[in-house]
Amino acid sequence: MSWTLRYAPHLGYRPPFDPLFSALVGSDDPVAHVAFAAEQGFTGVLCAAARRWSAGEQERVGQAIERHGLQAGCVLYTTFDQLKNTSWATDSDDARRWISDELAQATAAAKRVGARQLAVLGGARADQPMGPQREVFVQNLCIAADAVARDGLVLCLETLNGHTVPGMLLHHMPDALDVVRAVDHPAVRLIFDTAHVQAMDGNVLAELDAAWDHIEIVQLADCPGRLEPGTGQVDFTGVLNVLARLGYQGLVELEHGWAQHGVESEQRGLDTLRILDEAALKSLNGDAP
Repeated sequence: MSWTLRYAPHLGYRPPFDPLFSALVGSDDPVAHVAFAAEQGFTGVLCAAARRWSAGEQERVGQAIERHGLQAGCVLYTTFDQLKNTSWATDSDDARRWISDELAQATAAAKRVGARQLAVLGGARADQPMGPQREVFVQNLCIAADAVARDGLVLCLETLNGHTVPGMLLHHMPDALDVVRAVDHPAVRLIFDTAHVQAMDGNVLAELDAAWDHIEIVQLADCPGRLEPGTGQVDFTGVLNVLARLGYQGLVELEHGWAQHGVESEQRGLDTLRILDEAALKSLNGDAP
């Protein structure tokens, strides 16, 4: 089973950390999900919450990923409960020590699972203007980028839906682009998450075009609700056609939940993805507008 683009289902990305295809696999064991991903012809698996696993579990999953010839998707640089930590926006030695320690732990986890990208999100201080906080963010990213680059890793900045996750440094793709351009380092790039971009910026295709040169990872989820493609407002046909036409070689991480849980819903999601992917192939071959 072959695909036009390089898809990677998640192994659990937010509480309660259920893997994407729990019903079809019949288990929450991440190694079983790695095997399922390989059986489906996927390119990789998203290990966003790898830091919640023990070192031994990280190694076990990493060995399975390598054994099946898959690629590990991005790893969140910190634990889920620290997503709103404001250290990235803080100009202090303590803040930079905290960042350094989190990145060291994330780097170790990434190496165990075989990941090459760390997802970075940072909280903003409500009692301070945003402009100076983003300037400090740039400064801290410059320091961090040199450190992770020595380990062959890339820091990937992600915008978040401000309606559901308020108080972050980056909610809009143009602001994320400004930060990446200000850092101007090859180890600092972007995650383009369709649900977050749709919720905050609206025109997903225009934002995809504007950010193209700086995108490291694309994540698929519909909006509203972060559910499977076809349940909301995102033009997934347009998104995947663009990725195929422009020769996107990164992972397309499936970071969504289900409108309804169960085998039928998950199988329908696979079928929908297949239809979208086949349309992208036709677009690549010039058979679609």
